[in-house]
Amino acid sequence: MTINNNLEIQRAISILESRDAKLYHACQLQDLRSYISLGGVPSRNKLSQSGLAFTAFDTDSIDKQHSLWDKVFGNFSDFGSHFTREQSNSMPNPYGPIQIVFNPSALKSVTDLSITLRSAGARNFDRERESLKKPDDLNKIFHHVNSSDARNSSEKRYIAFSKELNNRFTRTDCTSPEFNCSIENELLSFDDAIYFIVDACIYKHGSLPEAVQKIAPKRVIARTYSHEDKKLIIEELSRLSATHECEKENLMNGSFASNRLKTWVALRDEFHYNRFIRYLQTGTTRV
Repeated sequence: MTINNNLEIQRAISILESRDAKLYHACQLQDLRSYISLGGVPSRNKLSQSGLAFTAFDTDSIDKQHSLWDKVFGNFSDFGSHFTREQSNSMPNPYGPIQIVFNPSALKSVTDLSITLRSAGARNFDRERESLKKPDDLNKIFHHVNSSDARNSSEKRYIAFSKELNNRFTRTDCTSPEFNCSIENELLSFDDAIYFIVDACIYKHGSLPEAVQKIAPKRVIARTYSHEDKKLIIEELSRLSATHECEKENLMNGSFASNRLKTWVALRDEFHYNRFIRYLQTGTTRV
């Protein structure tokens, strides 16, 4: 069952705060514009009922089937940062180039908190059955179960890899922990947001971080890249996707992309890459 006792929710918040952990929610530009109109990160239900624009996801029908449509989602890791590393095979976050970063105190108004060890969009997901049962189990999603074992504050908030999670929770299907919650008005208020991290996308001949800075209610930080090629790849992909069909087959067979980009795209899983580029162009580069 989910964590729905107020004292236990406050205990979960305290654990996250003691680790200096952050909460993350990724979105596309058109969704952010709608979020700002609403005053925070909404559930998909609230967003759809508002009549405001939002990016359709493949998992929308699954969320409805699993009674998640009225829940607000977030993560404990910044998935967009994985792509920036030289040896990483990750793609940029498919859910959006804009990462909204919250303090754990954002959860203070939730009435029902579900922390799970895999995506709610996964097959046969069951919110009640898969939720962590006790707040103290939250420590087990971190690489260092005992935060005192961490050498510094950064290590305190490192999330455990899937292999560690499977061992600790005696499972075989753990991927990356995330949370979903019930909250009044189905809205996680921007009052508890700290800043926005924005990928190095090109937007209308300018930069996406600059475009977001003009509308964001909090400070905007342009994402840093530890490897220059990764920055060049996301810049080119975002620029091309505004005017070209950049699905894998089109891009590989066309003459509009650089050899650098083609080399990178050739190594990507077609389903996941096509989903990423479809969300990016419909939600950000073409709006």
